[in-house]
Amino acid sequence: MYSIQKDTLGTLLYGIAVDSDGNVFVAQAEARNDANGKAGTESHGLPELENRAFLNQITKVDCTGDTCGTPEFIDLEPLPPDHPERDEALATPFAIQISDDDSTIVATAAASDKVFTMDADTGDVLDQVVVGSIPRGVTLISNDDGELEHAWVLNALANTVSVLDVTDPEDLSVLHTIELQDPSDPILKQGRIAFNSADASSTGTFSCASCHPDGHTDQLLWVLDTPLCDVGCDQIQPRLVQDIRGLRGTAPYHWDGIPGDPFGGINTSSIETYVEPNCDIDDEESCTLHLIDGSLKTTMCDQDDCTVNDDDKEGHLSAEDRTAMSKYLLSVPYPPSVERPYDNTVTKLGMEGIRDFHFNEQCGNCHYLPHWTTTNMGGSGMDLPSWRGASDRWKNAPQNRFFFVDQVGGDTRGFPERFSFTQSQKMYQMILEGSVGAPGSFARQVTLNVSTADLDQTVDMLDALELADREGAIVLEGEGIRLNTEDDPAVVSLSFEEDNYQDNLDQSTEYSRDELLDLARDEELLLTLTARFGTGVDYEHPQPTIWPAGFPIRFIFPGDRPQEFPELYDETEMRMRGDYIFEGASLFVDGRKVEGTIRCESGELPDCEDQIVLIELEELPSTGGLPIQDINVVADNATMHLLQVQNPQGLFSNDFPFFVLSESNTARYGNIVGRDGTIDQQGGWRANTQNGLVSWDGEAHFTITHANERQPWRVSLEHNISVREGLPYSICYTAKSDAYRYIEVNVDTGPGGTEQFRGLVSTGIDPEVGGGVRNVGVSLNTEYRQFHHRFIAAETDYQARLTFNLAQSENDVWIDNVGMFYGKDCGNP
Repeated sequence: MYSIQKDTLGTLLYGIAVDSDGNVFVAQAEARNDANGKAGTESHGLPELENRAFLNQITKVDCTGDTCGTPEFIDLEPLPPDHPERDEALATPFAIQISDDDSTIVATAAASDKVFTMDADTGDVLDQVVVGSIPRGVTLISNDDGELEHAWVLNALANTVSVLDVTDPEDLSVLHTIELQDPSDPILKQGRIAFNSADASSTGTFSCASCHPDGHTDQLLWVLDTPLCDVGCDQIQPRLVQDIRGLRGTAPYHWDGIPGDPFGGINTSSIETYVEPNCDIDDEESCTLHLIDGSLKTTMCDQDDCTVNDDDKEGHLSAEDRTAMSKYLLSVPYPPSVERPYDNTVTKLGMEGIRDFHFNEQCGNCHYLPHWTTTNMGGSGMDLPSWRGASDRWKNAPQNRFFFVDQVGGDTRGFPERFSFTQSQKMYQMILEGSVGAPGSFARQVTLNVSTADLDQTVDMLDALELADREGAIVLEGEGIRLNTEDDPAVVSLSFEEDNYQDNLDQSTEYSRDELLDLARDEELLLTLTARFGTGVDYEHPQPTIWPAGFPIRFIFPGDRPQEFPELYDETEMRMRGDYIFEGASLFVDGRKVEGTIRCESGELPDCEDQIVLIELEELPSTGGLPIQDINVVADNATMHLLQVQNPQGLFSNDFPFFVLSESNTARYGNIVGRDGTIDQQGGWRANTQNGLVSWDGEAHFTITHANERQPWRVSLEHNISVREGLPYSICYTAKSDAYRYIEVNVDTGPGGTEQFRGLVSTGIDPEVGGGVRNVGVSLNTEYRQFHHRFIAAETDYQARLTFNLAQSENDVWIDNVGMFYGKDCGNP
């Protein structure tokens, strides 16, 4: 065995073959992101790329001696500025094999739907033939002399097998095409093929999947048709390719927040002027379609001669293909969590990572639940990467400025890949274990045979998988063979049902676990048990999501406050936002199924109004969890637990922290707003009614005549207070509206001094993420609810003010029982 230690074998390496002498052939695509990379010094842009993002190549390395030689790059197409005829391109060389006589390479050009032959000595392409969609596998049959006879080709996305006559490598032909059983949604299948097809590019030499292999990222920086770096700047910034995986629920897309924007507001092309939405917030496929249309007319299209499709849109691919792809993009999941334990219980290290992420390090101030990201970022308009999937990419910033693994802080020794996204092992463990839809038991396997039947690990795994099946988390099935039977060997197919294993081929037969282990010990059974998904996993039933019922998506910068999570003592109901939660969903706490209910606050699952759901546990957890200490925005006597929702026979939600208190907490000191807390009359309260009206009758009732989301202070409720730097305070109140809406709450310096209206609501952590946007807030409905916000005063101000800003919506607001208390707890207003 030899190691090939060269600068590069190519960028995206797909297949490898070795001849009998030790010559190595690698099917690969070489990226040309350097061809137009001088955006600053030479004003490069997309035209300089010439619609040739990749060179399709076979790399040959002579390893016939004691060491390997210098790689030789064999181009399968003319080099730019010359281009192949579109129907002769060989995009994305993938599977590769060599004939037994070492004379001929047979390989697939996956994105061109082709098989081609190449002379192994000269590198000349001999012939090519079209097969099925996206061929990714090939095996060869040779005669006794090593000469080629047939090639069997797996057309991965067509789900067919093509049998080729390759006796003459210069005259290939398809003999048969074998259709395989395919349960795929036909529209998703069409969209996936379009995404992987080089028909999307003008030159036919690359596909959308070239930069996003299998929905992932090529981890390269590209100069494309993106906004200039800042107002007045004439340079296009390079952009790191992002994941396609996990797009659902994360619009708008790209770093710049421009494609597929259902919210409007600012983005990096318009950081001072609000722009209108470019897709429908109630039709997520319209947002991915906007993304597709933009890419097909820019990155994928010849900028000197861009075609127009059947829908009069610039770029290749038909309207039907684009629509199918818009659905497919939303279906690409992240792989199951890399290190989530098979009992589905997050480890102590992972729990500590969740705690630090949301509170001690404040990463969660911007990387919000449920997707560990915030869309529609304010300020520069730049959007945030998700922490999901960060364990299998080492570049995570827009220009990769902070993640050069060999040049961090001048340390040319580099650092381990585990620390490329975060230096905290605890938070990295959160990434490795955090739920992206599958329980920890999913896809786990245990094989029963004479070697494993008595292992403790076998028993532990069976305990975990059988419990997961009983809880409905997975479906446990087994396949294998019975030995020493009349029909030796006999196929075995089993399904776990409650406490026994049902024979799927003979419904009258079932086995206990002990019986299976006995058969395995006696070498009469070889069985592999696999934890599979249930029937409720498809496009219409994506991963459910849950997150705090605070602000909706807003324009924030440079970050926000920590999300506020439920704290429970004698109550068992939690109010939060939820999406894609279906009737009959189950509840899991710390990885185990618990009894409880899930319902909409208003509406019917899965269509809850304002996405507000009420989750009530039958009883609070009394064991497990992570004790919490010294977190300013969490009660002192709290234990953190993790809640998940699972749809029937379906996917699991993200992990949602909540806190169980060991005792009831009440403020030790009186109300800082004094007797005005109950708002029996106006008293010391002031109201700004530029855009509304107010009445005082045992509560403050505001009527908003003109909504202004960007200037919500145009209708506000205010009261003078005093605060001292570094001390903890609690804001407590009840509020309601005549329809769903949100309000903002703040403590600031008011209109006096040189820096007016400076926010004083801090977390007490230095440096503080989101220091410029310290207001808090809640979502209201038509019934009074109690709300509670904790903060640390950022500075001393004896003339500060407590404010409720209300002009975000024209729905009326009622506020009562307002208290501000020293400490972490609420008292009597």
